[in-house]
Amino acid sequence: MIKFFIDGGPFMYVIALLSILAFAMVLEKYFALTFSYPFRRNFFGKVVKSVRERNISGAAKMCRSTGHPLAAVISEILRNYDQSMETIESASGLCIQKLIPKIQKRTYLIQVTGNISMLFGLLGTIQGLITSFSSLSGADAATKAEILANGISTAMNTTAFGLIVAIPCIVAYAMLANKESSILQKYDETINEILHIIEHEHADRSSSRSKAA
Repeated sequence: MIKFFIDGGPFMYVIALLSILAFAMVLEKYFALTFSYPFRRNFFGKVVKSVRERNISGAAKMCRSTGHPLAAVISEILRNYDQSMETIESASGLCIQKLIPKIQKRTYLIQVTGNISMLFGLLGTIQGLITSFSSLSGADAATKAEILANGISTAMNTTAFGLIVAIPCIVAYAMLANKESSILQKYDETINEILHIIEHEHADRSSSRSKAA
């Protein structure tokens, strides 16, 4: 492995640095999605139940008791509970727009790092091939084939290393992006359920006032 790395030339060090950067970003994103943004089914089930039972203050208190980002969105919805549905939906949409970039922050850089690693691998191979062909000018006919074969073999090391880094990056990006989509979908379902409950309660309240009048 050491010979493989050294024979690849200077671009191998660049690809190695990119691999460390990609690994750090994957770990950071994985822990963020696992510990900072997970959908807590039991907790938000209780919040939805409180809203359905019209215990708005209790639901708001539960949301304020945690730093979960979805709880902050629901708290903003409940804060505007007595306002019109347009106001509630506007407040909800604004909070979600601020939340989505935080969840998706830097995820795309994992894929970009993998692509750059692959390109550096190809660049290293091209440089190696140029060097190999240049070295043929001063060699005799008997050794040209051997020099060329060894040069091409060495030049391919950077492409191989670039792919070794790029493939896990692309796979990790796909998995993390899918995890983000799953989390956002669950957030959206919970928010829509609460908005649906509030909308029906507003409609019932308006109907009662109309009958009373």
